Amino acid sequence: MVRKITDLPTVPAMMATITRLMQDPRTSAEELGRAIGSDPSLVTKVLKLVNSAFYGFPGRISTISQAIVILGFSTIRNVVLTTSVLKVFGPGSGRNGFDMEKFWEHSLLTGAIAISLAVERNANFIEETFIAGILHDMGRIVLSQKLPAEFDKVILLKEKTGCSQLQAEQAELRFTHGDIGAWLARKWNLPLPYIEVMRFHHFPEEAARQKPEPQDDTLNLVRLVHAADAFSKHLKDGKPDLGAPDIEPKVRAALKLEEKGWEAFQARTEAEIGKARAFLDIL
Repeated sequence: MVRKITDLPTVPAMMATITRLMQDPRTSAEELGRAIGSDPSLVTKVLKLVNSAFYGFPGRISTISQAIVILGFSTIRNVVLTTSVLKVFGPGSGRNGFDMEKFWEHSLLTGAIAISLAVERNANFIEETFIAGILHDMGRIVLSQKLPAEFDKVILLKEKTGCSQLQAEQAELRFTHGDIGAWLARKWNLPLPYIEVMRFHHFPEEAARQKPEPQDDTLNLVRLVHAADAFSKHLKDGKPDLGAPDIEPKVRAALKLEEKGWEAFQARTEAEIGKARAFLDIL
């Protein structure tokens, strides 16, 4: 089925450039600014974000280098990644049954909650969690845009039976958007942790069976994004509901969600969600 996709977009050039620059510890804000400056639409988005009400500098920041210093390299990388992928697949609502705006809102909220969870659990990969969160459902875009006949069958079954989209994919296609996302990630030569998150975010214990080591960072990242994905669908007054359904029992136990003392996480997540919503406004 995936061989039928002959027009899969290549990895965005700006995304590759920024990733390369940020892997070099000698890269300065000026160098990063020059790279971003070659894309006027990206410049506009970065300045719009740094001058948003969330950051408290309305209309005062006028240069990319200033924006990079204020936002930090991590946020800049996230802006570049998100806008690059959005540009590749196109804005708008997409096909019937696929709301692009709702898709990006869910992806950004998942990334925001994932990074807050990573801080709470003292993870070794905090910088990667936001990116993993916004990439986790990319297979859904590929399914809707590049396999439209198959996507329509999934939506029809979902509407007819009331099952979830994941269940409809499994029944109709015998694979899921997670499998498609992992395939896309491999085509784009993304790092293995992102491939695993895209493939296993609905089935974290499948990843555990492949990677049984309890300290494996990739497995922990999959578990964090799995939980963040569920939390993003169950918010109470802007905060994650710790009792959110759909979290695998072993993930709940690994993250110690049944224990007390999550107040700081709730407050931090509320702030991260505010940042994500400011981010959504610039897309």
